[in-house]
Amino acid sequence: MRRIVSCYSNSYGPPGVRAAVDGIASAGLAHVELALRGHDFGGLVIPESAVVTDATDPSAVAAFLGRMRGRGVAVSGCNVGGADLRTIAGVELTERRLRFARETFGVDLAVSGAGQPADRAEREVVVRHLKRLGDLAGELGVTLALETHAGPTQNADAMLALMAEVDHPRVRLNFDTGNIAYYNRGADPSAELDRVKHLVRSVHLKDNRGGFEDWYFPALGDGGGVDFGRVREILDGVGFAGPYTIEIEGIGGEPEPGPEARHERVARSVRHLRALGYFEDN
Repeated sequence: MRRIVSCYSNSYGPPGVRAAVDGIASAGLAHVELALRGHDFGGLVIPESAVVTDATDPSAVAAFLGRMRGRGVAVSGCNVGGADLRTIAGVELTERRLRFARETFGVDLAVSGAGQPADRAEREVVVRHLKRLGDLAGELGVTLALETHAGPTQNADAMLALMAEVDHPRVRLNFDTGNIAYYNRGADPSAELDRVKHLVRSVHLKDNRGGFEDWYFPALGDGGGVDFGRVREILDGVGFAGPYTIEIEGIGGEPEPGPEARHERVARSVRHLRALGYFEDN
């Protein structure tokens, strides 16, 4: 079994997806998870002009596809999240992104948040909307993988409860190794993963130093809060081949690292995973 190791385009910061494709190829990877929207959270600002969206001019989309082919980089999945899934407008925006991801990049994986319902009534709406998105994903030949965020997917208990409620074969989990400790005081990422491993469709490999609400997401291996060797062993046990997607969100309060430093963090992460056997056949 050959694992797919990818990198989230946001790891390259403000320059966006084009710089990410160039850097990922230089780091020795052949896959990218593409953000389909800008970003403004946790100190990271990526303008819409730096990504490729359903509103991007077709000639610019074509040029980007050519750039990927020239670098030998394929899309492992698209991140279609960011919309408010408590609303019809949010669901429709996510549906547009799903269609764009499939039609433009041919992906079979899309990553999204699960929403943050404030009460039982809102949760019922979110569950209904996730089922609707799962139906569309099935029609398109895509699986929707839900990120590890506060609320419905913040730990194993929450993930298991949501998956049981949604109960859709095209809605699964995107397990984020770094977000477990961020959202859950004292939680062990490997222990949480072991409980939901059968529901994982994709993984964000993110390091930290184990602190609750501590925005410290450095190169993999630099934080020490995640046992990435154990993560691989757990998922090897259920035949998971990826994508394992490197995600580096940076360190709270630091100045913008800049393109070279951001690339070095990705390259260092690749070396760390290589030492842990991620690039070896299983």
